[in-house]
Amino acid sequence: MPEGQGQDLHAAQGGRAVNAAAAPRRDLPPRALRAVTLLLVVGLAAAVLSGLLLPGATPGTPLRQSLAALGTVLLFVPVAFSLVKRSGRAWRAPAWFSAHVLASAGGAVLVTAHATAGNLLSPPGLVWLALLALLAQGLAARILLSRRIAALFASRITSFGEVDGDLRERLRTVIEAKRALLTALDPDADEALFSPNLTHLLRHPWLTWRYARLAAREARLVGRREAGLVLAFWRRAHIALAVLFVLGVLGHVVLVLFFAGYVAGGEPVGWWHVTAWGG
Repeated sequence: MPEGQGQDLHAAQGGRAVNAAAAPRRDLPPRALRAVTLLLVVGLAAAVLSGLLLPGATPGTPLRQSLAALGTVLLFVPVAFSLVKRSGRAWRAPAWFSAHVLASAGGAVLVTAHATAGNLLSPPGLVWLALLALLAQGLAARILLSRRIAALFASRITSFGEVDGDLRERLRTVIEAKRALLTALDPDADEALFSPNLTHLLRHPWLTWRYARLAAREARLVGRREAGLVLAFWRRAHIALAVLFVLGVLGHVVLVLFFAGYVAGGEPVGWWHVTAWGG
């Protein structure tokens, strides 16, 4: 490969991280994130104490049931963010991410005030524990893991591995293949900035899968394998926890509203419900 082409390829690869770093991000700065974390810890502690220590505290009182309903609505903001992001319509992703963090923190405090007034060694208690694990993992990723990944991907291509002529040629082949696919997958997209989303998957599943394979191959060639594995594992674990939590919440809501008699176990139903089936 001519030296000029190699330099252009080097610049194209390294320039992606530079351009991303230079673009203004209007999400939560580190100081604000630390403040949110501190308020979250204080709020969770107060909610736990209110559920465990206040006399007569039960999760089905009008106040605590209302807190649970509002908290659940807030906790579904991240679900909306995930769907919007994967649909390709998240034009203000940093703002959505800020809403993700703030809504999750507020919702967790409200749901905790509801959950800790009940039996934590029950299925609803397990759903609450899944929520705490989700919060802890998300904060750890944002505060700790993101620094490691950002430092790695902001470096030049030479920081990932030796850039010899053979590597340049293989990278050039992969990038040209990605650009060729983009002509059919998304003609207006820029290969250096493009990432397939849910819309592409629904419209062109085969092309999207092929493009994702090429992107993964490119990441391995430039030496991002280790960081990519850490990030992929963390994201998949976070998504798995989120799915379990959402399914648990939906199951809990259906049971307490429509099968209140079953949930009460023969005792009087002391919360607002639609029906008392299963009693």
